[in-house]
Amino acid sequence: MFSRWMRLLLWQPFALMCRRLPLWPFRATITRPVEHVACIRIDNLLTRLLSRFAGGYDYAVCYLVDGSLLIDTGFPWARRRLRAALVELGADRTITTVVNTHYHEDHTGNNDLIADLTGARILAHATAVPEIRFPGELRWYRGFLFGPSRAAEVAPIGAAVETEHLRLQVIETPGHCPGHICLFEPDGKWLFSGDLYVAAELDSQLADADGPSWIASLERVLELKPEWMFDAHGAIFSDAEQVERQLRRKLEFLTTIRDRVHRHATHGQTIQQLTRKVFDRRDLVDWLSLGDGWLSIITGADFSRANIVKSFLREPPREETAS
Repeated sequence: MFSRWMRLLLWQPFALMCRRLPLWPFRATITRPVEHVACIRIDNLLTRLLSRFAGGYDYAVCYLVDGSLLIDTGFPWARRRLRAALVELGADRTITTVVNTHYHEDHTGNNDLIADLTGARILAHATAVPEIRFPGELRWYRGFLFGPSRAAEVAPIGAAVETEHLRLQVIETPGHCPGHICLFEPDGKWLFSGDLYVAAELDSQLADADGPSWIASLERVLELKPEWMFDAHGAIFSDAEQVERQLRRKLEFLTTIRDRVHRHATHGQTIQQLTRKVFDRRDLVDWLSLGDGWLSIITGADFSRANIVKSFLREPPREETAS
């Protein structure tokens, strides 16, 4: 109860101030990787520094497609810069649809802004809808880094989303979290991948990650043979061979973890002991984090290697194929 009152009396005024005037000013960079697509990247010195430590990917980006479709809305602290970027693009007058690839706050954090600014309908996978409509309290570090989300109306997405010139198929890709989706444009073979990729060897995840489902999702997307991949944290890959290489790197990384989990989970032990066996690295970060990855140190184990390890324990071990 005391902590809730502290959040109300101290954190809420701080959060309200940061929405209007962030402590660290943000910049917006707009690029056009292909016709009909604008990438809106919003960051500052602090977020760039944190992102580099977290694996080399950008904080979060939004994609404006055909002027009328916005894919993800970024994190709440970026509110003022996102609004200015959309006005600069004239998109405040043209956006009709928003798609959230999943419910994490760095992808849904400005839904309310877009709804107020444009009147656009907001869509997400049915599994993600309750999480977006009724956002819960964030762990302290997520609130500090991203800002708290506000409730916004959102509806379940259908099989496809259409713009004036494009039709994007909705591909169910759970794994990073439940209700994760990608959008795929079959003519140009564009894949808007949300957090399906992020970084090939990012080993720490939240507790809602599901390794077996993630592997299945990667295999499903590889069958589409995408020629462009637009990652929700800023990486853009621009030919079929490069896209396949990156997706297979991610797939191999996860299957290696899965195989090591099943190999070492042969008897009762703590999840920490098993995680240290699966990630048998020997460096300062592993020593300081007790084998759970450096992100577990700064997030109080909210992001951790143990989360992805536990998710593989929920599936039966794979039988070895006779040679």
